[in-house]
Amino acid sequence: MDTAQSLTFRRLLTEAFKKGASDLHFTVGSRPTVRIHGSLQALESEEFSTEISVRDIVTTLLAADEQKKFSEQRDYIITRVFDERIRCKVHFFHQEGLPAISFRFLSMAPKALKDLNVPPQLGHFVTVKEGLLIVTGGYGSGRTTLATGILEEINRSRVEHIMTIERPIEYNLVGNKSIVNQREVGSDVVDFDTALHYVQEEDVDVLLVSDMPTLDSIRRVLELAGAGIYVITIMNADSVPRALEKISTLFEEHHQQHIRGLLADVLVGVVAQALLPGIGGSVIPVQEVLLNNESVKSMIVSGRLGQLDQLIKSSRAGGMMSFDHELATLVRNSRVSKDTALQSAHDRATLESLLR
Repeated sequence: MDTAQSLTFRRLLTEAFKKGASDLHFTVGSRPTVRIHGSLQALESEEFSTEISVRDIVTTLLAADEQKKFSEQRDYIITRVFDERIRCKVHFFHQEGLPAISFRFLSMAPKALKDLNVPPQLGHFVTVKEGLLIVTGGYGSGRTTLATGILEEINRSRVEHIMTIERPIEYNLVGNKSIVNQREVGSDVVDFDTALHYVQEEDVDVLLVSDMPTLDSIRRVLELAGAGIYVITIMNADSVPRALEKISTLFEEHHQQHIRGLLADVLVGVVAQALLPGIGGSVIPVQEVLLNNESVKSMIVSGRLGQLDQLIKSSRAGGMMSFDHELATLVRNSRVSKDTALQSAHDRATLESLLR
């Protein structure tokens, strides 16, 4: 990248950071675009990105071996710190045969759960000693920030051996009361399956897994959660039932009953999160929370996952949280607009009824 292009790239990154953007996108044939408070905004004063300019960013940010992996895999994700204060998760990918790059701005240090503007009920997951917690949500839902927040709260309050297995490492955790070891797939270990294989030998108490890309990794996570380790795993699903369905249905049908049995035995709970634009330009986290109990276990084992929505709605007194009930509360408290809530509702009719 020549000096002028380098200065332009750094300026755009710095300006996006100062504006409070969550993301910055470079796509060939489009102007650089930022996402601020959930809305995409093209930078009209900037020139359209060219193939040369985007490739220059790729070659500047990736070492030769990383460029080779990007060329072979067609997707590559790293984390980088710019100017010692701007930490980003950088996703290199291809579209229409051309390179594209997305920068997601990250906090320099993880926030503890109490600093994430989430309900106090989620504090329960800081006290858990063993089993499986699933933190799920779509891309940009803050699921990794939430999972890391729970982990950081454990780090500050308990004496444990914490390990993370991630690709990439998004937040650098510094041991407080706990010992913390973070392993990045691709640099510290070959793959998730290999890393998970050695967890018990490494005397781990609390484990964060950022992905379960294979059937073996899912099976191993369930086994570790049943072996006295508290496992927090991150998934891509927009609701509690869909996260649980995703785990069981990935397996062949004759294995699904066994997997559902394992899942029912080790599950602590599921938290599904979304980030919504709030009134006044803020971003508001909204959660759906399932806590495991005998009714939940029965539904998981029998495959009646579609009934979990109703169970969550009827179990709010027991600490569960319904997404649509939380939306209704946010609307009543003037934190989220009614239109935004209705567009995001899991069941629009239920939300409309709650708002009457």
